[in-house]
Amino acid sequence: MYHIANDLRAKKSAELICQGLEECLKEMPLNKIHIVNIYKKCFVSRATFYRLFDTIEDVFAYECDLIREDTMKAVKTAKFKNKNEEVLFCIKRWLKHETLIKAMIDNRLMGILYDSHMRNAESLKEIYAIYYENDTQFTYFLSLLISMIFAALSIYFKEKGKTSVEEVFEAICYNTSKIIDSWKCGLKKD
Repeated sequence: MYHIANDLRAKKSAELICQGLEECLKEMPLNKIHIVNIYKKCFVSRATFYRLFDTIEDVFAYECDLIREDTMKAVKTAKFKNKNEEVLFCIKRWLKHETLIKAMIDNRLMGILYDSHMRNAESLKEIYAIYYENDTQFTYFLSLLISMIFAALSIYFKEKGKTSVEEVFEAICYNTSKIIDSWKCGLKKD
């Protein structure tokens, strides 16, 4: 996990490390990146890297948490005509970090995205305005949501330029309703 103290110096060093990772990702695939590449790219010491992060995956986790926090703040202050507009807004904010998201998708790091959202589950409940009788039901909801988004973004990056974010969202909505319709017959109560 990452260990970022709540002080400007630590946050600035973490920001530089995040930028270093993104620069490395633009030059080589994740499986070729070593921690030494990152700290040399961003001009921080090896000790600073390890004081703030244990692994490269921790840098991804920190960045996901920052993006999620930023997106949540923006959603709370924005005005949307409907829920669809809000969801598209969120997806587009995440896609501003295309290099990071694409690397996570290419390397099947969905767990990092999932964990980031689970660390903030209470705020997500508030935004989605969903009441669940227990946390397990909300965990199912969040798992399905993140899985759908991860899968849809995988297709979006695979077909770069052929499909818009709006078309991806439409496909998610359409196919989710098809799945629900096909499963309804299995949910009959005695």
